[in-house]
Amino acid sequence: MHEITCQSVPVVAFDAVRRVEGLAEIAANYAPYLADESRLPHQGADFLFFPTDEAELAAVMREMGRRKLAVTVAGARTGLVGGCVPAGGAVVALDRFDKTLGLRFDEASGEWRVLVEAAVTLRDLADWINKKTFPGLTQRASPETLAALDKFKDDRRSFFYPPDPTEMSASLGGTVATNASGAASYKYKATRNWVRRLRVMLASGEVLDIPRGRYFATPDRTFTVIDTADRRMALKLPGYVMPQTKNTAGFFAAPGMDMIDLFIGSEGLFGVITQIEVALVARHDSVSVVQFLPSDEAAIDFVIALRQEAAIRPEFIEFYDANALKLLRAKQIDNPKFIDMPQIPEGAGAAVFYDIAFSGAEAKPDFAWLKAITERCGARLADTWAGYERRDLARFRHFRHALPESVNAVIGERKKTYPGLHKLGTDLAVPDESLREIWRFYRSKLDTAGLEWVAFGHIADNHFHVNILPRDMDDLAKGLAIYKVFAEKAVALKGSVSAEHGIGKMKKKFLPVMFSREDMAEMKALKLALDPAAMLNPGDILDCEGAVR
Repeated sequence: MHEITCQSVPVVAFDAVRRVEGLAEIAANYAPYLADESRLPHQGADFLFFPTDEAELAAVMREMGRRKLAVTVAGARTGLVGGCVPAGGAVVALDRFDKTLGLRFDEASGEWRVLVEAAVTLRDLADWINKKTFPGLTQRASPETLAALDKFKDDRRSFFYPPDPTEMSASLGGTVATNASGAASYKYKATRNWVRRLRVMLASGEVLDIPRGRYFATPDRTFTVIDTADRRMALKLPGYVMPQTKNTAGFFAAPGMDMIDLFIGSEGLFGVITQIEVALVARHDSVSVVQFLPSDEAAIDFVIALRQEAAIRPEFIEFYDANALKLLRAKQIDNPKFIDMPQIPEGAGAAVFYDIAFSGAEAKPDFAWLKAITERCGARLADTWAGYERRDLARFRHFRHALPESVNAVIGERKKTYPGLHKLGTDLAVPDESLREIWRFYRSKLDTAGLEWVAFGHIADNHFHVNILPRDMDDLAKGLAIYKVFAEKAVALKGSVSAEHGIGKMKKKFLPVMFSREDMAEMKALKLALDPAAMLNPGDILDCEGAVR
């Protein structure tokens, strides 16, 4: 089926919706709603709304459409590309969409599924799943849901939601809008793979209820949306081919695709996600390991060997280059409690952080294969940190986050002298066969330019975060020029200009590196078919002529 019919929601008065009026009042008392983690300057906002449900949200959408005002949707505001930084008009904060609505066991797939509103955070969801307690659910639940909750509690296994972005305070709606991923995407892939149902409010105030597996594009890449007045809107998907890498650049499009995937990763340009149903998986025990190696080339050899080893399938494989270890070592000397790990070996030229599944019931696991791989790459198993108890895993997780925090601290100090300074972090990914080539390219260009830099990230997916740390404004200009060269190289290798952070407002200039003029025109046509006035999230991904403000 390729045709879907919109649903109406109860009508409430616009004046019933809580709001703050005027930029002066918003900036003085609600400034966080004008920013996200990108620190991109906002362009003002006339209204800030706090709807509590779909009916109030629909009232806002209809009234803003009547006034020809743009609407920027604000979730948890943890994004890095300026996606929820307003460009005039209104900001709609979804803070109050924070409830768990359902829990069920799907017999066909054999998986537990949780239905939540868009503002539920990853941290809260993880906590509720771990404790098998969902606040408020019993007051709203049907008899079927209550029976499912009892069954879930009786299940002796523990469960988790697999997508693992670094920022656990991110809202689930935001992660769906950006198709977020993270370290665990090597095993579990991105958010798209775990979403089973969406409710999305269009700019008109009408709602689409989209379960996975029901609506599919026609052979000529078309969906049809029928509104409540029986008007038909044809949605023609772009004809480009998606890269076979981690990717959040451009709208998802493929022949015969599931309609739910059109909205996942669309960064809110097609509609406002209000409800999400996601699948859970059973948790397994694991050992976390940081293996120190003599060089970055040895680390790449080690990673390739790990990926080829049939005995394991790590959830994640993370990389730290020599510059990253040098920065962490300096922080460790200055403040040993900051990293809370043993001393980083002086001779370490790189490190690989990964996990190995294991069973506590296994008396003596056989890691002979790991010893062989390690020695072949010029290292020793003795040159490792390892842990499996919960407190150990928490320390390893902190170690994973310590480097970005250290980079931000360096830049923060330099901004005191150069206020316009900011770090430059790449978010590019390439296919497996290009891992060595892209790394050597990065390193050669950066060293030749004489820039200060560190590299870390999701090497299992060939997805390095190269962070350039400019010392002054000249360094910043050099770094910006090199970033474009990196993007061109990644695309030439059939990769992506944005693997996990999205495009937002900050990366629009890199889309033409990856997409042709015709591709961009097809994306704009699709946007305007669903949002004719270009009302939703103006300035993100595309510049649409005639957009309301």
